[in-house]
Amino acid sequence: MKRKDTVKLISADEMEFIIDKDAAMVSQTIGNMLTSPGGFAEMELGEVTFPEISAVILEKICQYFYWALQYSSY
Repeated sequence: MKRKDTVKLISADEMEFIIDKDAAMVSQTIGNMLTSPGGFAEMELGEVTFPEISAVILEKICQYFYWALQYSSY
């Protein structure tokens, strides 16, 4: 069962990162995918696939989201 307050980010090598939706919303692009009315499939699934981003890089991106959420006014 999917929790509404989390998002699953999937890397090119199929590694899955489950992060808080608030952290994912630091990215305007991901935020638009998850909130656009009648738009993206990502909104219904609560997951976003990045076919060109490796797990190592996506992990750093997730770390940045949490950092920005805590320390920045993005």
